[in-house]
Amino acid sequence: MADAPELSVNVSAPTSAFTPALAVGVASGSGPVKSAIQELIISTLNIPIHLTDRSNKAKGDLCMAYAKYDRLLATLKSMSELVTAGTWTHQTVANDDIIEIFMSKSAYFKNHSKVFTMVNRHPQMKKWLLNADDGPSDYDVWGYRKHTFDALKAILTPMPPPPPVDIKGKGKEKVDLDLSSSPVEKRKKKGAAKTVGKKEKKRADYNDKKDKKKGEGSGKGSGKASTSKTLK
Repeated sequence: MADAPELSVNVSAPTSAFTPALAVGVASGSGPVKSAIQELIISTLNIPIHLTDRSNKAKGDLCMAYAKYDRLLATLKSMSELVTAGTWTHQTVANDDIIEIFMSKSAYFKNHSKVFTMVNRHPQMKKWLLNADDGPSDYDVWGYRKHTFDALKAILTPMPPPPPVDIKGKGKEKVDLDLSSSPVEKRKKKGAAKTVGKKEKKRADYNDKKDKKKGEGSGKGSGKASTSKTLK
């Protein structure tokens, strides 16, 4: 996800009918203490408290992490709409303020922003992360992998296409279809094939020279016989 532009407001704009009072002492989730502006955002947009929990017990759960990420995107969109409509008359809100309602910035930029942006490529994995009623089983999407960001990234990253196969063997890389031999064995076979090929070529060249000499010898003999016959 590309970073959203900084949210900004005209603090001198007239107060509209929608101007929430500054929330004080809102029961936000566990973890680092939320700032006054973060508490105000939580109360204004009715963000579920469990999604603002940044304690250690909330870490390591990918379904919870995705729920936080999904609500983060929705919060950024809602705040942008409030600012554009002029109904947000409080201080300027930065992206970091919103991100840190749900997770640390380091976690967001290391994992969430790099991995969860690829979830739409894998509809079944998205259902699993959302705990959908018709979602797949753990094994269907994870196999025997552990439920980690690294494993999820590997699943969501598309595999590069195989090199094209050229039957004529010109201009394109050939695909090695021998999967039964190790690289060392393949090199030995290749070297042995070259050696055999050289020996066969030498043998063929030798036979060609031998046949050529025989032909020349028979030609000379026939010439002498005809000459002596003529002299008689």
